[in-house]
Amino acid sequence: MRIILTTTLAAMLLAPMASAFTAINGLAVQPRSDGMFEVVASGGDGPSQIWCAAGQFARQAQRVGGNDRIFIVEPYGPSRSNPGYRAVVFTTRPSSALANGPTLGTDGDYSVSLRKIGFNLRVAHAERFCDDVFEEVTERWRF
Repeated sequence: MRIILTTTLAAMLLAPMASAFTAINGLAVQPRSDGMFEVVASGGDGPSQIWCAAGQFARQAQRVGGNDRIFIVEPYGPSRSNPGYRAVVFTTRPSSALANGPTLGTDGDYSVSLRKIGFNLRVAHAERFCDDVFEEVTERWRF
């Protein structure tokens, strides 16, 4: 957990990109003019870190509810907003094609995806991936 905190602080202080939103885990979220948003990975970030950032952005910046869903528009790949980085593009306002995308348990698959267009989670579920980071940060500041 010390590594997560150190990485988070380093990402927040040293990130070469300007971002409109920084999640609790230090990942940058770049809003787009079309209402979509790009979560930019800062290294070895996996699905839980990226979904955490997407959930926080959706709830705090877009003001959507916990039962609303976040959909993958563009799977994990090169970032459009930050060349040299990897990212995932999400939306909370899906097209009709995205609205019927896969969810946890589709075809017996319960893994959280970053590579399936249309894959979606409830905002509250995505935010749950932030719990480990939040607990680490609050534990450090407990007197």
